[in-house]
Amino acid sequence: MAHLRKREEAGRSEGATGLVTVDPGGRREPQQDDYLQSTLAGGARILEPFHLGMVRVALALGWVSAAVVAAGAALPHFHHDRMFHGPILLLALAAAVGNGVLALLPWRRWVGTQRAAHLLTAWAAAVVVMVAGLVYAGGGWTSDYYLLYFLVIPFVAATEPVRRQLVLYALILIGYLVAVMSIPDDPLSGMIMVRLAVLGAACAVGTFLARALHRTTVGRVRAEEAVRMERLLTTEAHHRIKNNLQLVADLLILEADRARTNPSVVVEETLSRIQSVAAVHQSLAQRSAGRVALRPVVERIAGLVGDRLGRKVEVDGDDVTLTGRAATWTALVANELVVNALRHGRGDVTISLAADPDGEEAELVVEDGGPGPAAAAPGLGLALVRRLVEEGLRGTVTSEVRDRRYRVEVRFPVGEEVLDHAGAHR
Repeated sequence: MAHLRKREEAGRSEGATGLVTVDPGGRREPQQDDYLQSTLAGGARILEPFHLGMVRVALALGWVSAAVVAAGAALPHFHHDRMFHGPILLLALAAAVGNGVLALLPWRRWVGTQRAAHLLTAWAAAVVVMVAGLVYAGGGWTSDYYLLYFLVIPFVAATEPVRRQLVLYALILIGYLVAVMSIPDDPLSGMIMVRLAVLGAACAVGTFLARALHRTTVGRVRAEEAVRMERLLTTEAHHRIKNNLQLVADLLILEADRARTNPSVVVEETLSRIQSVAAVHQSLAQRSAGRVALRPVVERIAGLVGDRLGRKVEVDGDDVTLTGRAATWTALVANELVVNALRHGRGDVTISLAADPDGEEAELVVEDGGPGPAAAAPGLGLALVRRLVEEGLRGTVTSEVRDRRYRVEVRFPVGEEVLDHAGAHR
């Protein structure tokens, strides 16, 4: 054990029992499930930068529109008997004041909240009403102020949900119609119908383009997140492979410290342990979120060891889901116990898995028909089991003879690592 103790003093992770290393500097391996919980939020959250950009554009257009309307009313222009310059200037001033107040609000902090959503709707409705007032003050059907609706429609389409869009679009059409019909003049019905149709078509096109832009934005962001996830998984795989290769090296060092004259036994035991680690990697490759279903791993270990030693091992009980690191330690524990049971025990060998209903602890039990350690040759296996369980998994190892069967019970706390124990493989 001298080699291992020297390596431990060089900076091993205490939680890894001296058998699994971490990055230099003590950095924790990245966990995929941690990443998943902090990324790929809903589409609304992804669109927050887009909505913030639309707010800034709307504020800029608000200033420009107010200035243009005021200048148009003050400068020489075509005069109509039904045009009211005073109300037009007042509406332009009100728009400038409202725009200034909106510009002072903390949109960067508010975008994405219910407060911002309601404020955007109120903002859009106020602008729609104000444009209707300009149409009325500008002479009704002869006024060109209805063109301002084509600035309002994209803002509504980009920032409002569909139901609110429909309400605001209806307000646009009704507001324009009311403003035109309120002027005691003889409007051209055909022109009014054409303008209403054009405004309605602009609303439909705006909604279509905004939804397409939303989908494109969400798709691009999620594609970027997927690339980051792939990079994270690659990094995590590199760390896990490096640590498990170090684990295998440590096991070889432990074997080298033992006085043993039969190299074939060393090779066989080392092969069995490497296959246990490989079984965990295979399960990781088949599952998402960096979790490992323990029962398939134990079944594979039991099959490999049983085939090599010419005996059958039965596996039953619940399925327990662990992180990759905890599953690696548990797989090694299962391997050592099964090898000891097949070599030194008698009769049939069984492995049982269970998890507490509250998901706080998991249990691994290996039984055989032998008399127990009194008849078993001493070796590295049981010492390694105790070290992995007590120092790595922070659990306990107990053994007893029950109903003429030798039973080794391993219990360890898992907390959040146990995701399910529904007994899917019963």
